[in-house]
Amino acid sequence: MNCYVLTGGRSRRMGQSKPEMFLERVTAAARDVFEAVIVVDRAFEGPHDDDGPIFGIRAALQHGRTCFILAVDYPLITAEVLRYVRDRGGVPVWRGQPQPLCAVYAAALLPLIESRIAEHRFQVRGLIEELIPESELRARFAGEPLLNVNTPEELQEAMAFDERLLASR
Repeated sequence: MNCYVLTGGRSRRMGQSKPEMFLERVTAAARDVFEAVIVVDRAFEGPHDDDGPIFGIRAALQHGRTCFILAVDYPLITAEVLRYVRDRGGVPVWRGQPQPLCAVYAAALLPLIESRIAEHRFQVRGLIEELIPESELRARFAGEPLLNVNTPEELQEAMAFDERLLASR
């Protein structure tokens, strides 16, 4: 299975490029788990005028096989967590929220995704109904490996868990 790392966001809330800050860390964790790690930027997604990770997911699934979708803004992610989510399947729940940008996507979802895009419905929540309970994940993994970092405040919180993030700024 390949891992597709989504980097197409504009990082507006962060105020600086999340790929520049986190891409190396995220791809390093993924390399030990997947056959290939492919970076999905706006050029890879193909032409479109709208924003949203659904375009990166569509581009990944157009390769015709099940794949793992991972957003670049999980700087504390580990190979162990990725391996578990890959093997378990479903969408992990972290801090009470589903994390659909760290999940396995079946190629069979492509028609549904195409339909949503045609209808200008760009939300990715609900594409995968199977949830991995937060309690299950927290029982297996210490720290905050599924902390999604989108703001400077979240970055400060992440740095409290991993001082090496400071060096990537």
